[in-house]
Amino acid sequence: MYSYWRTERLILDAVDRRILQKTNAWHQIASIFPNADVVVVVLAICMLGLLTSLVVFLALPAFAEMFEVLQRL
Repeated sequence: MYSYWRTERLILDAVDRRILQKTNAWHQIASIFPNADVVVVVLAICMLGLLTSLVVFLALPAFAEMFEVLQRL
């Protein structure tokens, strides 16, 4: 019996091309953002930093002048 394995081609069914793409570091990092828990944690950290900055700015009246002096250095 003669085999035609050299002339036959493997034909794949249509597949979602995203499965066939190679992933890089950016895709792996971006894949965590659809997770709602991560977004909430990041927003909470940002809001905490903003509120802390606002409290320091209002609690220390000379904070703006000190910040300007630090920027000149």
